[in-house]
Amino acid sequence: MRYTVVGALALGLALSASHAAGAQRTTPRARPPAAPVSTAPAAAADAAASSLPMAGAEKQFFQDAARTAWTYVDRQTNASSGLVNSVANYHFTTMWDIGSGLLALYSAGQLGLVPAADYDRRMRLALHTLATTRMYDNAAFNKNYDTRTGAMAGRNGTESEGADRGYGWSALDLGRLLVALKVIDANQPQYHADVQQVVGRLAFDRLVRDGYLSGEDVAPRSRRARRYQEGKIGYEQYSAMGYAAWQHRPDRALSLAENTYPITVLGVPLLMDKRGGKLTSEPFLMAGLEMGWTPEMRELSWRLLAAQEARFRQTGKVTLVSEDALNRPPYFLYYSVYSDGEAFKVEPPEGAPPGDTPRTVSTKAAFGWHALLPSPYTWRALQMVSGARTSEGWGAGVFEDNGRISGATNVNTAAMVLEASLYVMRGKPLVEPASAPPLATAPAAGAQH
Repeated sequence: MRYTVVGALALGLALSASHAAGAQRTTPRARPPAAPVSTAPAAAADAAASSLPMAGAEKQFFQDAARTAWTYVDRQTNASSGLVNSVANYHFTTMWDIGSGLLALYSAGQLGLVPAADYDRRMRLALHTLATTRMYDNAAFNKNYDTRTGAMAGRNGTESEGADRGYGWSALDLGRLLVALKVIDANQPQYHADVQQVVGRLAFDRLVRDGYLSGEDVAPRSRRARRYQEGKIGYEQYSAMGYAAWQHRPDRALSLAENTYPITVLGVPLLMDKRGGKLTSEPFLMAGLEMGWTPEMRELSWRLLAAQEARFRQTGKVTLVSEDALNRPPYFLYYSVYSDGEAFKVEPPEGAPPGDTPRTVSTKAAFGWHALLPSPYTWRALQMVSGARTSEGWGAGVFEDNGRISGATNVNTAAMVLEASLYVMRGKPLVEPASAPPLATAPAAGAQH
């Protein structure tokens, strides 16, 4: 999920190869018709919008979008392991991306895009790979794996160092995997034994400590392992839901009240993490689509969307933020509603050389927000990201300034499109809302940003 500059450069090679392979732009089969955008103040966005019935044209658009997303998953699944390439033709993956691959497969199966026998074969193979592959320190899945073989891979998939014994785990990435496994286990009992075998391999006492998620990494030079608290606002709560779903509750990580303070962005009251971090769309969308929002997370989520619409009203530029792949340097970006004291900050991976990081409109964000909180604004955003559809799947997004495709096809975008489509068709999360302690509602507005 997270990329260093080395990882982003390796990813860039895959993106360039994918682009050179000729992923052709195609005309969307059901491009959403233009819709007027409401002139109501963004901070007064209708939090009940998701309860409104979705029009037939919108449902058809999501159905067609799901077929395009499945194209990526189908073509990028490795026959020997059942794992999906994180980016087109890039044969390394994280546990976050593996979780996305499982959720993409599950959603496609529920949407009728995969024949039952083929679905069963794919799911059992992927679960078998997870049940048998080597782990880091016999405690948790390594940070990186080779999708061709299912074997552990070195740092960023480009170094041999660490491939033999691994180099650590990401507790955040494992949280997404646990969400995916819970979705499968809760809805498809035929895979219960397979899923239990995978979950049972994890040493939860090392992953959850003092109520927080705990990551571990082996330093490249000293080869000494170091442990650290992992996760900040949004991603921390989302990943913690995965652990809670398996009765290993990181209570302090689940709580929005634990480490937050109030801010205001363009007139919209929000929460920000005292420890830093990036307030962005993705974790809130995944929580809503997969596990269901608590009332408090829902409140913060619609305010987060309202702030993005407020920027559109101020600048005239469609704004839906996320972290996404790019098809040019620095090859990955983090676009946040708030980060490091700045509203709507866009940042490259850590260690990237100085240079411009372009603003994009995220495909993931457009589909996720319209599924959960549909409005004329999110419908307009779907119009814009329709330019990211290719014959190979959905690109990561489009550039804000010209609407051209900004990032190659990838498993996380495919998963979000498929999950959003299933949510639209069913009208509910992939599993019932998880039990969680009360999360803090947005407190009184702080200083204007």
